[in-house]
Amino acid sequence: MAHFFTEPYPKVNAAHWLDAKGHLALPAFCDSHIHFSEYGLRLAQLDLSGLSLQAALECIRKRVSTAPKGAWIIGGGWTRQTFGLFPTATMLDEISTEHFIALRSADWHAAWCNSRVLQKLNPHEFAEAELPRDEQGKFRSVAFERAAKKAMSFVTISAQERQTAIKLAQEKFFKLGITEILTMEEAAALPDYHALSEALKLRVRTCIYLESLDAAKKFYAAHPNTNTSLEATKLFLDGSLGSETCSMLEPFEGQRTSGIDFYSDSDLVALFKLVEREGLAISVHAIGDKAVRRALNAFEKLHALSSPQVNGTTLPHRIEHAQTIHDSDVARFAKLGIIASMQPVHIRTDIAVARRLLGARAERLYRFNSLLNSGASLIFGSDAPVESPNVFEGLFYAVARCDEQGQVWYGHERLRLPDAVQAYTVNPRRIIHSPRGACEIGYDADIILLSENIFQIPTERLVQTQVITTILGGKVVYSIL
Repeated sequence: MAHFFTEPYPKVNAAHWLDAKGHLALPAFCDSHIHFSEYGLRLAQLDLSGLSLQAALECIRKRVSTAPKGAWIIGGGWTRQTFGLFPTATMLDEISTEHFIALRSADWHAAWCNSRVLQKLNPHEFAEAELPRDEQGKFRSVAFERAAKKAMSFVTISAQERQTAIKLAQEKFFKLGITEILTMEEAAALPDYHALSEALKLRVRTCIYLESLDAAKKFYAAHPNTNTSLEATKLFLDGSLGSETCSMLEPFEGQRTSGIDFYSDSDLVALFKLVEREGLAISVHAIGDKAVRRALNAFEKLHALSSPQVNGTTLPHRIEHAQTIHDSDVARFAKLGIIASMQPVHIRTDIAVARRLLGARAERLYRFNSLLNSGASLIFGSDAPVESPNVFEGLFYAVARCDEQGQVWYGHERLRLPDAVQAYTVNPRRIIHSPRGACEIGYDADIILLSENIFQIPTERLVQTQVITTILGGKVVYSIL
């Protein structure tokens, strides 16, 4: 029998009993980095994940054939690695110039669009690397970074569409045993979360993009009792590995380019101070080793200027992704108290990309064990819809670190399973001082039951594990028990 409490101890009169039938009980999972409303929307959009270029073009052609002229064809999931090259607007123009076609890359840092979409962009707003064109001004490739974000911003999502997407995503997450998230959102999505009222049972904490922080502040001031809570502000220092826009200390293998940098160092420190004055944690997107170093340098300067606290507690600043870390920067996370917010499931696609772009420097990627041994705090997420939100897939890659052929990739950085589980459970709750993340008296009853005891099965069977019951705050929100 498993004993769950809906009220903190010692109010034991509020106890309920549930027969776990011998299944392993764990604290429910927390996804510490997700784009939740976008994940829900993607479930109804064109999915190009894993498709070859020809298969993707056929999929797009089929969708266009049933859509009225002037309609938007949206979706994503494609990668340069799978296609073998960056696709072009011309490829989509050959399918249709009477529709608007905009398809995000799997990593979200590039957008494959037809000319009808790209012509809506003002080239003077972006660096040449963000909107590549030839000497005649013809678009040569896809839109990257800010140009990609701008292109996708032309898509209009109705309130009903987003609310339906959020509810659908919530059902998926309860089935996966996830009861709490930190979601990266634009302020425009906040009213749609709010409109769901009590139908939104998931514990939703938000990290608002810096560009829409003012709008988010106004929303939360007008809705102090809404169903989400503002925790952090996010800003980008570079792009991604897959789109070849992450900022590296040395150029990519066989290239002269070393990625894209955002913000000057002085502006970065000023922005950090601005966010701190709002009493919010700083979440810095940094994937390349140069971007990670710049983020750490800025945090170091910030620490010298102030010691920000909220309710007597130091703000939980973090580096999102922290994918590539130079040897000399590993120990700085713990020294500066900066959290490494990472997504192990990205290893699945990044191994091959890293071998091609970084060569021997690939050993600097996903330094889970080095960070843990240095005393740094690790919290894990999925980055969905960029990758799968299935925590068991994330656990597998954190523990196994192997490619599709089963070859271990820098095995010294593998985590022990208990440490990986902690990064999805107790660690993200500990940094916000939440009474969740443990199956102990006095903690909120956010608990899951699993189909197998993951601590007693071969590592390769982790991905086959299923959640059979999800309990949130003492109430069963999903069960096949």
